[in-house]
Amino acid sequence: MIGRALRAHARGFTRDVVLFWVTVAGLVLSLSVATNIPPELADAPSDVRAAFAAPYEAVLATYGAVLAAAYGSFRYTVDRRDGVVAQRLMLQPRWATLLVRVPASAVGGAIVALAGAVGGHAALSVAMGGLPQEWSSLGSTLGLGALAGLWGLGVGIVVQAHLVALFVAPMSMSVAVLVVIFWRSGAVYLPLLAMLEALRFDVSALGILPDEGIDSQTAGLVTAAWVLGALVAAGLSFMNRDVK
Repeated sequence: MIGRALRAHARGFTRDVVLFWVTVAGLVLSLSVATNIPPELADAPSDVRAAFAAPYEAVLATYGAVLAAAYGSFRYTVDRRDGVVAQRLMLQPRWATLLVRVPASAVGGAIVALAGAVGGHAALSVAMGGLPQEWSSLGSTLGLGALAGLWGLGVGIVVQAHLVALFVAPMSMSVAVLVVIFWRSGAVYLPLLAMLEALRFDVSALGILPDEGIDSQTAGLVTAAWVLGALVAAGLSFMNRDVK
């Protein structure tokens, strides 16, 4: 049963127009980080260029996470609006239909985040005259995108309304950047910053000083609570509400 559900979802995944356009948006958005790079930096020593570019990793990861959350939400609400979910529920049990969306949302979110990271790094490398690729940060970016995709899926299933969910999912991630302005000690426990700190990103670029953050272990627990809470709420909603 679960194998058939996975195959059915995988066939749609290869023609995922939503994933394509959100990935394109992530790529275009990430390219914009190079617009503020002073031209003379290209002549600076490599260690100076690397130090200047370091804070951009968290910025690019944030772009990717916000768009990955939008993807996770948008993918479900589009299918619900177009009747795809209702059609599959006639052929599959609810639990199988829901279960296959979890890895698909994680993979899609990771792809969106990857596009943003690669595009941003390429733009910075061109603007600065070359930068080494930090593969460890790339892996963290993929993990962040996957987590954000799952968060977006949970929000989309709970909210259901297509346009409302499209606003709520990315806003629920990006709101941490606004909260930092007036409540740093609380902002680090919100989904975005908790995920960034759990994956060991330098969040100083987002306004969190080293002594104001939380350790990665605590951040990991907070992240798990947020993501699992969203998925549990989504599961209860999906299993008990009508899908039209």
